[in-house]
Amino acid sequence: MKKLLVKMLAGGGVLATVIAGATMFAGNASAMTQTAGGPAVQQTTPTTPTTTAPANAEQWPAAIEGRPTKLDNGSARGWYFWHDNDGLHLDTTTPSDNLHVFEAVLTTDGTFRDVDKIRLEGADDVVLLDNGHKLVVQFHTHDGIDGVNFHISGGDSLTLRLDVNGHLIDRSNIFIGHNNVHPWSDPFTIER
Repeated sequence: MKKLLVKMLAGGGVLATVIAGATMFAGNASAMTQTAGGPAVQQTTPTTPTTTAPANAEQWPAAIEGRPTKLDNGSARGWYFWHDNDGLHLDTTTPSDNLHVFEAVLTTDGTFRDVDKIRLEGADDVVLLDNGHKLVVQFHTHDGIDGVNFHISGGDSLTLRLDVNGHLIDRSNIFIGHNNVHPWSDPFTIER
């Protein structure tokens, strides 16, 4: 695939590469930008990440390590995604008692396993499809937290498409890892 644009995301030194409309996290690396019609130009030198995140046996980028610090009951309306020693996690919350319907489609070239529904109520659902390569989530969230925990066996990537009330959610309402990083776009892809 041809790299279209590489930019440094705000917070945490996370590198994101936009490839064919999806954002690829590549962990902590040097930032690059593309000049109008020109080649990508390196702006900084690679750095060694300084993190207190737990060991990452599943080899996900350091940028997604640790529960987002902004996640709490009734926090900003949004999706919260992270990895820790217990696997991958995707939660929603909103500060309003008004119903918000959060829908997500996650796909991987690996296989989803150990899918665990967290605090789901009546109309909430988590469905595994496509021989374990697709996870579809629907949460009806008020001011609590709904979520799903999971692992991925094999594969090199995970793509997330995150909606709220029938529309793609603004990327500023997606909080990734301990540093609450926002992806460059929705949908976005995380690579190991």
